Amino acid sequence: MVAGVVLAGCGGIGTSSGPASSAAPGPGRSPAPSSLPARSASPAQPGAAGTTECATAPARQALLGLGPGALTGVQFVSARQGWAAGAGQILATTDGGAHWTTQDRGALDLTSLDFISGAAGWAVGTGALLTTSDGGARWTALPRACPGIRAVHFVSPSVGVAVAGGTGITLYGGAAPQVGGVVLATSDGGRSWRRLAAPADAQSVCLNDPAHGWLGADGRLYRTADDGRTWTLAAPGVRPFHPADPATMVVQCAGDSAWALDIGPGAASSQMPHIGYHAGPAGTAAIFAEQYFPHPGASAPADSPGAYPGTLSALSAAAAVYIDYCPACGYGTAPWALATGNGASLAREGNVGDLNVPVAASFLTPAQGWVVGSVFDQRNPSERTWRIVATSDGGRTWRTGYSSAP
Repeated sequence: MVAGVVLAGCGGIGTSSGPASSAAPGPGRSPAPSSLPARSASPAQPGAAGTTECATAPARQALLGLGPGALTGVQFVSARQGWAAGAGQILATTDGGAHWTTQDRGALDLTSLDFISGAAGWAVGTGALLTTSDGGARWTALPRACPGIRAVHFVSPSVGVAVAGGTGITLYGGAAPQVGGVVLATSDGGRSWRRLAAPADAQSVCLNDPAHGWLGADGRLYRTADDGRTWTLAAPGVRPFHPADPATMVVQCAGDSAWALDIGPGAASSQMPHIGYHAGPAGTAAIFAEQYFPHPGASAPADSPGAYPGTLSALSAAAAVYIDYCPACGYGTAPWALATGNGASLAREGNVGDLNVPVAASFLTPAQGWVVGSVFDQRNPSERTWRIVATSDGGRTWRTGYSSAP
């Protein structure tokens, strides 16, 4: 089991389940408007990275087993303004998450989103590539790249990178593929893409600036200082137990540095191997490691926050939040920790309230953050309730601003 959530790969099992159905408002939830602004569409055409594989690939790859109400990404650009997205909708808030409205809905199959300001942002998944320049009042469909994009990261309205394609999809880092992923780059805001010569099996990518960035690939961490033309190994990760079960390296950039989470492979005794890293100009160091499993080549000074990996949120070059969970511990057990001092210190901050599987997080400060995740009974995991919870006091209290119907 990988975080309890797996996505269908190219030609995979899942199929679109259609538009999200209306649900009764949850705590603090605003009802969805009866009509939404029309989404404008750009002409459909293959991007610069296009290949013949797209002629036969499914147009959409649905989130396997999560349902149309699934939420898989969240981002805030200020204490009041933020967005969340997933299989069937894009949500927005202007009051810090106390209330959420629907900006777009349908069989979108979105896996992640990225905003660089209160106006400019992107929402992506293998079924859609959307952009907005007005905070989501209107979303424009861009030509879909080939292979389909799973996650993007932009540093300006024009310059960005993406991980596309791949199989063995896990819901880490915006649906990171375990194998077969490639790195794409754009210089025109996502209207066209070119493939970068990057290490095989790309899983997660981000930029510090147009020239510098970080890549997770095949469970390893790499760095570039020349626009992605060459990549240097920064952390070798752990040796897989079996070639067919690779590790997954997820990375987020901040300042001139990056925070990373190396996940798997495998699980046993209600534990799953994972290691947190901080990487910067001075080098790369492991912050913590789940201690049930051996970690060849990695020595970490602290235990992981919990038994299973959840998600992370980079605050700055010096600080980040890591959130885990514990399948064997039941409802409300999502321990999180704050890493500071470039990862030299790891402080446990308790549990994220009102959910038991964290999927994505956006923290602005150590005190203020939002987490997307689900609540479900282990005996019936298909009956999930998706929630967005928030804290403004460093996790002492949590409030639920959005809750879907189970």
